[in-house]
Amino acid sequence: MRHLSLDIETYSPADLASVGAYAYAQSEGFRVLLCAYAWDDGPVEVADVVHGGWPPEVVEAVLDPDVVKHAFNAAFERVCLSAELLPAGEYIAPESWRCTMVQAAYWGVPGSLKQVADVLGLDERKDARGRRLIRSFSTPAKDGQPPLWFGEDWDLFMEYCRQDVVVEREIQRALGGPIPEAEQEAYAADQRINDRGAGIDVALARQASAMSHRAAEGTVAYLKEATGLENPNSAAQFKGWLNDHGVAVGSVGRQVLEDALAAGVPAEVEPVVRARLDSAKSSVKKFDSALSATCPDRRIHGCFQFYGAQTGRWAGRIMQLQNLPRGDLHGEDLDLCRELVKAGDYEGVEMLFGNVPSALKSLIRTAIAPTDPSLTLVVCDYSAIEARVVAWLAGEEDVLEVFRTTGKIYEATASRMFGVPADSVDKALRQKGKVATLALGYGGGPKALERMGALRMGMSQDELPGIVRAWRRANRGIVRLWRDVERAAQACAEGSRQSANVARRLVVRREPACNGVAIELPSGRALHYRRMRFDDENELCYSTSGRGAGQVTVRTYGGRLVENVVQAVARDLLAHALVRLERSGYRTVAHIHDEVVVEVPRDAAEEAYGKIRETMCDAPEWADGLPLDADGYVCDSYRKE
Repeated sequence: MRHLSLDIETYSPADLASVGAYAYAQSEGFRVLLCAYAWDDGPVEVADVVHGGWPPEVVEAVLDPDVVKHAFNAAFERVCLSAELLPAGEYIAPESWRCTMVQAAYWGVPGSLKQVADVLGLDERKDARGRRLIRSFSTPAKDGQPPLWFGEDWDLFMEYCRQDVVVEREIQRALGGPIPEAEQEAYAADQRINDRGAGIDVALARQASAMSHRAAEGTVAYLKEATGLENPNSAAQFKGWLNDHGVAVGSVGRQVLEDALAAGVPAEVEPVVRARLDSAKSSVKKFDSALSATCPDRRIHGCFQFYGAQTGRWAGRIMQLQNLPRGDLHGEDLDLCRELVKAGDYEGVEMLFGNVPSALKSLIRTAIAPTDPSLTLVVCDYSAIEARVVAWLAGEEDVLEVFRTTGKIYEATASRMFGVPADSVDKALRQKGKVATLALGYGGGPKALERMGALRMGMSQDELPGIVRAWRRANRGIVRLWRDVERAAQACAEGSRQSANVARRLVVRREPACNGVAIELPSGRALHYRRMRFDDENELCYSTSGRGAGQVTVRTYGGRLVENVVQAVARDLLAHALVRLERSGYRTVAHIHDEVVVEVPRDAAEEAYGKIRETMCDAPEWADGLPLDADGYVCDSYRKE
């Protein structure tokens, strides 16, 4: 089988960072300028597509499923080449594409081509002149017209493109190998989901965006009048105003202001602080993001970045679907608010729901809706997935039995913590069992309980240490798992052990390919911790890419490693379900954490829901004994129920 490495340089009037690759490539005026390519280990050639057209053998190879294509951030190349070579709305099949950026992330080196090359210490590096050249040739001129694609810098641009292929191939060689076959299949499913995109209710998004801007203007006007500040959005000015009015704060971040309100502020200050919080609601800006990135098919594409985190979980892009606010409106109130917003009735929203930005926040999810009236959505979510996985890994059979039977894990946890029968657990004890289950699975203490809202639930600070002790006594297997994983990682990091089996199909081993430690998961995938070692303070740490060039050091410990493992296993379960749904012909359009959103025919929605739920609950062979459950609903627009 032949391999083709390639990199392209493109022009579009759209801003790639704002709208994503799909809308960028579908903008009028988009074109591919250059294509650097190399066959197998052969020399790198550069095709000047503007002046010489496409080499036929490259076009043929790009469209040939039997030729393996390699690129750094291959999704960009594939989407742009689809726009260049295929009819609008069609995409080159992803199965024969290999993404070196994903491969690097799998081996513990996330980031850009430059970041990865720097961390790996390659002799070949990305051409530092690239940013200037891209400004010259890939973005519109000051008058909005396309740039002139010739001159001395054009030759430099061709060399810059060639060098990217050189570096990309060096990265391939420097890493420990390709991603596992199952991961490649999950990557292909991810690409098809991104190609399919999620329908956007454009009418709702437009009206919500207009209302959001109107509300922001009104809030700023009120803040100016109430504070006398020239620019109440200025953090320094607003902080000074608060200090002058008896509220001493170190910053004006959202959490700081919310904490100040909870602690109590002067009566005349409270409405001002609340207005400031409203003006800072970034969540409603998602309507603008959705509108700017929606393609002519009224769908938003490319919202999911495969292997976007250390654990392999997806990261959000563009509309940031992995970070959607829950909102306060539900049921009939949500539907009514949605109707009023679509009708442009600002006064009606304000009269019935009071705070317009808060009402709009509740509607963000509902902007995702089928564009075809014959379709509806099935939403299905894994139930208490992390609590199930950590108990399964730790061999907590009592906990697993609860999940296999009643499912009342908070009551059962409280029963074991406080030595009372499960049917005698009252509301107060259930709350303690709930917050302990959610907060303490990864080695956290009283502060973890506070972050999970224990104090807001009415618990006192004095009782938090006792809750921690009670939970740990009741979950000795999980506590032992933290210790065993940490000890194994330490031993492998210092070289006194090469590998250690610590739990169900969980292996910690020394990994020479990353000069560090790997944790092999039950699925066969591994988490890689590059240069895992002890720092100057004898703390366990590892290296990863920094925001700029080079590396940063991250400290870790047993509880944190177990958290990584649990989230990675939960991710593998979701990936397994997504692949099976694709094989079965279901049209997944989104997935948010441990939840899938699938477009289905309206007249067969209930049957589809049953099959989707069954698919999610059918554990893979490697998860034998893990009791899975999922729950969901059918809805015309995405929401939380």
